[in-house]
Amino acid sequence: MKTVLVSVTDKTGLDNFITRLERFDTLRLIGTTSTAKYLEEKGFKCTKVEELTGFPEILSGRVKTLHPKVFAGILARPITEDRSCLAEMEISEIDLVVVNLYAFEDALKKDLAEQPMVEQIDVGGVALLRAAAKNFERVAVINEPSQYDSVIAAMDANKGEIPLAFRRKLAYQAFARTASYDQSISTYLGKLVQSESSDKGSAKDASEASVPDFADKLTINLKRQETLRYGENPHQAAAWYQLESPISVPGLTSELQAFPPFEQLQGKEMSSNNITDTYALVKILRELVAPAVVVIKHNNPCGVAQAKTLAEAYELAYECDPMSAFGGVYGFTGKVDAALAERITRNFVEIVLAPEYDEAALEVFKKKKNVRVLKSTVDTKLAKQRDYKLKHLSDYGFLLEVDQDAPVEASTFTCVTEKKPDPALQKDIAFTWSVVKHLTSNAIFVAKDGLSLGFGIGQTSRIASTGIALRQAGEKSKGAVMASEAFLPATDNIEAAAEAGIAVIIQPGGSIKDADVIAACNKAGIAMVFTGQRCFKH
Repeated sequence: MKTVLVSVTDKTGLDNFITRLERFDTLRLIGTTSTAKYLEEKGFKCTKVEELTGFPEILSGRVKTLHPKVFAGILARPITEDRSCLAEMEISEIDLVVVNLYAFEDALKKDLAEQPMVEQIDVGGVALLRAAAKNFERVAVINEPSQYDSVIAAMDANKGEIPLAFRRKLAYQAFARTASYDQSISTYLGKLVQSESSDKGSAKDASEASVPDFADKLTINLKRQETLRYGENPHQAAAWYQLESPISVPGLTSELQAFPPFEQLQGKEMSSNNITDTYALVKILRELVAPAVVVIKHNNPCGVAQAKTLAEAYELAYECDPMSAFGGVYGFTGKVDAALAERITRNFVEIVLAPEYDEAALEVFKKKKNVRVLKSTVDTKLAKQRDYKLKHLSDYGFLLEVDQDAPVEASTFTCVTEKKPDPALQKDIAFTWSVVKHLTSNAIFVAKDGLSLGFGIGQTSRIASTGIALRQAGEKSKGAVMASEAFLPATDNIEAAAEAGIAVIIQPGGSIKDADVIAACNKAGIAMVFTGQRCFKH
């Protein structure tokens, strides 16, 4: 006879699982009050925990399973000494523990008051999982319904037994679950502590007020979404993970968006590069005024446009650099119709992402079965919010930093030259800044009329980037806006811009050569605007 302890909040598939277990052996079921009641209603005989222990549930259910007759039955090793102890104390061994925890993570989404949230913190369930997982030499542990099928399959393949290797795997999964659970709770409490500290005020001056208090210890809890076709190169393996619960850094983004952030409607499986390119695409789309289109190649844009219609924006974005757009990643702020789909598929495209497609458009894409068609499942126009980025530097550890903290708006920019920007170029000033801050540094971006004209990306000198962007823009540079995501360190950039006919330059400012750069703009009749914020991107 096998003894099974069951205490679950999620009863999905439980009765079917118990029925399948009974094929292998006679079962003695032990359950907490609500679980025992459920099993009895399903026709199973189930002993209540309080009948096993001779001690009732107390403190409104806060104490149910925390008893030696439960934990000794789980923790006893398959050795003579332990079994003799159990026999002397009249305690039965427990062979299988099926427990899932109070749904604390779900409760977080309900914005409950502090006391109801505290009541959602599971104590006994975590202890049961840890005890069973520790004793995987003898005991099997199940922490969620999705494991039922794999347990039955293992038993089918091993004459009704759960082999040691599989018990070890279940133990690993149980400890991973309790680690995730504890991290969610510590993050929640950390926010309360931070909020209380903020309410009482602090000694920080205004310049420090927006700086988060980085935790002394950082727990990152990731859940694998899928194994990818390959990594950055075909010989590199890769997997895609989602953040299962927020990183515990007060002041950083806490609300998790829907995951995955898109639904793949057709096409080949995604690779590591596909995902990073799509992320680069969405970051820029979120900055733009719809209708807008972005074309990404190797994690950088090669075409960006805002126009009156999505179809017009596509044509403008594509024509910026048709050669680079070959095999690119295309993003749209609105619904893609059949006519636009026909236009897109005339060229080789890797990925198309949009919030909506009409049925006729999807039929068009089906003719190009390898094209990955992605439907956004999160709003591409999410409100700007503080976020973080984490870099792994191998034996140099990790760096955690605020990403795009409090982005400056075009309305706060300051004109520092004698000549003021033409009011007609105000939208382009905002447009160029919204794009250049997402380019790999040193970065220069040239645009006019909501259309990208030239990109200077990832060079080791800013004048090199300036030259590349202006050459790509060509004659269209006349009367255009040029943006630099970091300060211009010398007047050579101004001289190149003047020769190309640039009307406005936008840059953060802050160089020791600012006065010389401003004087060069005044001499050339170019308006220059300072943003006051550097957006250098390695």
